[in-house]
Amino acid sequence: MRHLHLLSLTLLLLSGSLCPTMARSHSRKAAKAEIKNPVIDADAPDPSVIRVGKTYYAAATSGNRRQAYQRYRSKDLRTWEPMGFIFDEWPEWTCGSFWAPELFDLNGKIMCYYTARQKSDSTSCVGVAMADGPEGKFVDYGPLVRTTNEAIDAFVFRDGEQLYITWKAYGLDPSKRPIELLCQKLSADGLHLEGEPFMLLRDDERQGMEGQCVFRQGDWWYLLYSIRDCCSPKSDYAVSVARSHNIEGPWEKYEGNPILEGEPEGAGSMQSCGHGTMVRTPKGEMYYLCHAYYWNRYKEGRKAVLFRLEIGKDGWIHKKNEK
Repeated sequence: MRHLHLLSLTLLLLSGSLCPTMARSHSRKAAKAEIKNPVIDADAPDPSVIRVGKTYYAAATSGNRRQAYQRYRSKDLRTWEPMGFIFDEWPEWTCGSFWAPELFDLNGKIMCYYTARQKSDSTSCVGVAMADGPEGKFVDYGPLVRTTNEAIDAFVFRDGEQLYITWKAYGLDPSKRPIELLCQKLSADGLHLEGEPFMLLRDDERQGMEGQCVFRQGDWWYLLYSIRDCCSPKSDYAVSVARSHNIEGPWEKYEGNPILEGEPEGAGSMQSCGHGTMVRTPKGEMYYLCHAYYWNRYKEGRKAVLFRLEIGKDGWIHKKNEK
């Protein structure tokens, strides 16, 4: 009988020592899955994100600051550390307005496609720079896309071996011509345009259209794009989606747009959100890093926020609930 009591006591002690460990392990997994926005609590508009191995790298709009495009890195998309800038000095051909850098991993070379004003005529162009690795020094290769009075918000993607670049055009005078998201082939080295541009989407609703990213999932190409007021104190920025079986279209806009938008005014709530990039984890999970204004915190700028995405049963992109 005494042995049975000792055995019971031993099992009780073991269970008591194991349960807290199991609880802590469960808690760590839950904490890892939870997203606490903003993930970058600083002014980091128009964030672009890529994954190289198990590390994520991001860059963000810098406007007219002396150093252009702040850079960040992360192991989990939720905790980020600064790592300098794309440019410590402005490229010679530019005169400011450094917006919307877009990172792209080209076989180990890291490309940055970025918006800046051309010194000669103040036209907004898309330039390109390249580094030997995600933490290397970028070398500028000058302007790449010059379309009428505006070419901004570049995004680069691959279809098989073919590279494509997309950008926003005609946004400086939308009263005369609707905004269009244009697309054109890129050379294999990512430094030159090929062929002629073609249109992906047009802003027929005249609600604004920019900050696009394009990716394939299954049989569909998906195009996430931002709409409405990006940057004023009354910002109502939001994210919509379109899809197509072919890059050149036709593209169908989702009837339930927008799929991401601000929340009602309240403590800690987002006023608006948009202009980001989708990135996949090593397990294939889809996350969207974009920026957001927070209610009553306009002067703090646009913070980087993270959403998990999924393909719904209807075949469209939706925000995935983490819980």
